Amino acid sequence: MKKVITKYGLIACAIVIGIPVLSMAITGFGPESFDLGAIIGYSSMIVAMGLIYFAIRNHRDKHNGGIVSFGEGMKIGLAISTMGGIVWGIYNLIFVTWIMPDFYEQYVSHSSGLEIGTQEFERHFNETMEANSFFYSDFGGTLLMFLTVFLIGFVISIISALVLQKRVGTVQT
Repeated sequence: MKKVITKYGLIACAIVIGIPVLSMAITGFGPESFDLGAIIGYSSMIVAMGLIYFAIRNHRDKHNGGIVSFGEGMKIGLAISTMGGIVWGIYNLIFVTWIMPDFYEQYVSHSSGLEIGTQEFERHFNETMEANSFFYSDFGGTLLMFLTVFLIGFVISIISALVLQKRVGTVQT
């Protein structure tokens, strides 16, 4: 089980980080690319976490004699979800801290349609930061990004473990 988790978890991590990084290299990472970036980011999370199905199936068919319980499937899925979530959370912390330290200002400006530097923007930005201060903190933002990937993986884990579970006596020889 560890080999399957490691193999598919590392591939999922590469996808969840690689696709958005490649996208940024092509489209840039300014406000004009925020909408496309969100679509690409969530799509890469779903694709990466979709590997959970294949990891459970691989474990069942190639390493476990055609048998996998719901619990085993969930362990595999949650381990991969945790790996992907941790990597995505750390990547986002690095992004907002060093790559684009003015991300929050740029994003609030983009989403509100207000120009940075105006009094209206400053008022709106300060209200937004106050109302959501936990999620705009390093820890809160990292936790939120971890949970985003983890919860997508959790749902895919439940579905995959239910679909792929086979018990002794149900395996056809």
